[in-house]
Amino acid sequence: MYYSSGNYEAFARPKKPAGIDHKSAYIIGTGLGALAAACYLVRDAQMPGNHIHILEKDPVAGGACDGADIPGVGYVMRGGREMDNHFEVMWDLFRSIPSIEDPDITVLDEYYWLNKEDPNYSLCRSTKNRGQDGGTDGKFGLSDKAATEIMDLFFTPDEELANRPITDFFDDEVLNSNFWMYWRTMFAFENWHSALEMKLYIRRYIHHIAGLPDFSALRFTRYNQYESMILPMQRYLEAHGVQFHFDTKVENVVFEVGGGEGPRRAVTGTGQDTIQRIQQAAFARNPYSTNTKKVARRITVTHAGEVSNIDLTEDDLVFITNGGCVENSTIGAQDKPAAWDPTIRPGGGWDMWRRIAAQDPSFGHPDKFCGDPEKSNWMSATVTTLDGEIVPYIQKICHRDPFTGHVVTGGIVTCEDSGWLMSWTINRQQQFRDQPKDQLCV
Repeated sequence: MYYSSGNYEAFARPKKPAGIDHKSAYIIGTGLGALAAACYLVRDAQMPGNHIHILEKDPVAGGACDGADIPGVGYVMRGGREMDNHFEVMWDLFRSIPSIEDPDITVLDEYYWLNKEDPNYSLCRSTKNRGQDGGTDGKFGLSDKAATEIMDLFFTPDEELANRPITDFFDDEVLNSNFWMYWRTMFAFENWHSALEMKLYIRRYIHHIAGLPDFSALRFTRYNQYESMILPMQRYLEAHGVQFHFDTKVENVVFEVGGGEGPRRAVTGTGQDTIQRIQQAAFARNPYSTNTKKVARRITVTHAGEVSNIDLTEDDLVFITNGGCVENSTIGAQDKPAAWDPTIRPGGGWDMWRRIAAQDPSFGHPDKFCGDPEKSNWMSATVTTLDGEIVPYIQKICHRDPFTGHVVTGGIVTCEDSGWLMSWTINRQQQFRDQPKDQLCV
C-alpha cells in the first residue's frame, strides 16, 4: 500500500505477486504484529492460507494483547494498547477483518462508530491526598527552561543518545512538571530510562500533545483487546486456512550469513559464553555488516518436549517478532504475589533473539533491552469488584457511572501521592463479553 495526501493510492488492490502460489511463510509469535503480517499475506499478497504457518509457544494467541478469565485467578489483562487515528496500517487492515459481534461489519466499522458515538476523554487525570482531584487543569506546567530541555533532546542526533538516560537531558524543571507525570505514566517511562527511546516516542506521538492532558487523542475498543482485536484476526486467518501451531516454541532461526569474506557458518550453540565470544569475533571482523546477505535456512522448535527442525527453501519467508514486553511474566493472586527473581535473566523470545544475534552483529543487541530487569520490570493488576462500597469512590473520581457501558475514566488516573505513581483505569464495562453485569474490571 502506498500513502499519499489523497485516497487514490489507498484504495487500489495490489496485484498478485508472481510466484506467490509456490511460496510459504513461517511467522513466529501471535502478537498484533505477527497476526497483521499473516493477514496482509492473505489479503494483499494473496498467498494461499494453508501455506502460512504461525508458530506460538503459548496455547493461545495474542501476546501482550491478552484478556482471559483464568480459573482460580479471575479476569486478567496484562496491559493494553492506547490507540489513535493515525495507526494507519492497523486501520487499513481492520477494514477487512469481520467483527465477531456482527460478521456483516468490520472491526474498523465497529471501532469507528463506537468512538464517534462515545468519544474518549478523561474528567480526572490524577488524584492527590487519597482520591482528591490532582488539579492539573489540563496544564503542562512547563517553564521555558523545561520546554528548551525537551526540544534539546528532540534535536539531538540519535548517535549521541546511546547509553544515556533521560536525566542527562531533563532536570527538575521537567521531572516535576505535569507534562512529565502525564507522559511517563501514559508510556511507562522511568527517569532513568533511555533518552533515545524517549526521543523516539516524542517523534512518534507528537500529534498526541494537545490531547495528552485529558486523553482526548486516544481511542479504545469495546472489550478487552484479545476479544476485540486478536480473536477477530485469528478467526479471519483460520477461515482462510492459515495453520496455527500452538505450544510450539521457536528456539532459534539459523541463518547462512555471507558477504565479501565468503559464506559463514550459522551459529547453533546456545551457551551464553559461546554466544558472547562469537559476537565479539563478529564485531572484530565486521562491526557494521548490515549489507551482508543473510538467508534463513532452518527454524528449530520445541513441541511436546521434542526438538525438531523446519528446513527452509528459497521460496520460504520468515517473519520474526523478537523479545516481548510480557515475556517471563508471572501471575499472582489476592493472597500471593507474582513471583519475581531479578537474578533470572529473561528467556523465551529473548533467548531466541540472543541466538539469532550471535550469528551476525547487525541482528541487534537484545540484552540492551532485557539485560537489567531491575530497571525495566513493571507490574499490573486486574481487579474485579463486586463490592458496592467501592463503586461510589470510583464514580466520585471519574465523574461517571461505570455501569453505563460508555467511557469511564477515559484512560489512566495517576495517584500522585503514590511512591510508584500507581495508575488505574476502567475501560468501558463490561470488559469481557461473558462478564457479569454487576462486576467491574479495574
